[in-house]
Amino acid sequence: MARRAALGALSLVLFGTSTFAIAYNDIQSNIDRHDIGDLLGDRPTTDGEPPAPLDPAAGEPINIVVLGSDTRAGDVNAAYGMTPEGGQRSDTTMLAHISADRQRVEVVSIPRDSLVTIPACRMADGTWTEPREDAMFNTAFSTGADGGDLGTAAACTIRTIEELSGVLVDDFVIVDFAGFINVVDALGGVPMCLEEPMQDDRAHADLPAGPQVLDGRGALAFARARYSLGDGSDISRIGRQQELVAAIAREALSKNLLTDMPKLYRFLDAATATLTTGSELGSIPTLSGLAYSLRGIDLESIVFETMPFEWAGDRVRPAAEAEELWEALRADQPIDGALDASGEEPTEDPTDGTEEPTTEEPPVTAGPEPTETPLCP
Repeated sequence: MARRAALGALSLVLFGTSTFAIAYNDIQSNIDRHDIGDLLGDRPTTDGEPPAPLDPAAGEPINIVVLGSDTRAGDVNAAYGMTPEGGQRSDTTMLAHISADRQRVEVVSIPRDSLVTIPACRMADGTWTEPREDAMFNTAFSTGADGGDLGTAAACTIRTIEELSGVLVDDFVIVDFAGFINVVDALGGVPMCLEEPMQDDRAHADLPAGPQVLDGRGALAFARARYSLGDGSDISRIGRQQELVAAIAREALSKNLLTDMPKLYRFLDAATATLTTGSELGSIPTLSGLAYSLRGIDLESIVFETMPFEWAGDRVRPAAEAEELWEALRADQPIDGALDASGEEPTEDPTDGTEEPTTEEPPVTAGPEPTETPLCP
């Protein structure tokens, strides 16, 4: 009842004056929405029932695919390099599971270089592609993009995820470079701390070591940096991307947007400027309702994990343990994450209440070793 009252109050504020009605229409028109229902073919079901409409207040879990597009369309996107003419890929894919009670968000990264089965995908003209075995995961997106638009690209990716995991995907969000920059800048930047400097010409990254607030372009450089860091693999980049998304979540939850309507409007107007979504998630009432239902979530309850994998040369394959992860998501059960939104690795009580306290004397040392002051706490 309290939630409905709060949402009702929010609706009155948003729609009660012509000014906010115009603002609402401006924000809604920013979002490029695609109805891809007819493109998805046979779907996984819940208890044998067809998928219900996405409803943040229905007490059901929600699975959303977040895709990062490397399109170079537009001035901002074009500044970040070139891809084959007409081509478009998704180098970042995260499956976000929102629990039915809205107390948990589990974000699973799927490596773009995973060798998977890509099922037949329906194109905009009604034709179907041929299914492929042992194909690189991110070719599902490029296959769909070549056969139509971003809607077909998302649909082919969703079909591939559902084939891989058996998890029903409710909707999708596609964010390009310009959109990512807009989101971070609309938050006023993202505080991060780098243990060492980051230079990567291909990602336009030139970031100093130490604590700093990354603006949109700095955050994008951090997310894209790869070739000059570590082993240069996409797998190592996934960990940094999860750290960045965790920092964005911390910053977003620290902003009291729902009670500051001018601030909320400015954020939504900027953050949705180049957003592409499905028909339901792209609805402003759905977005605002979902955001409101998650307003009290703990940072420790937003966890990040990568699909378990095994190396296959310079590619990877889903490991047997991946099925345990997918089963947890299908059953709306918590998963063990590698990181949570507080920025820490999730920990468990090492004693579990059963281990006896130790009585050993501590070792005698010659005194504390001199240490350097760490750059990051």
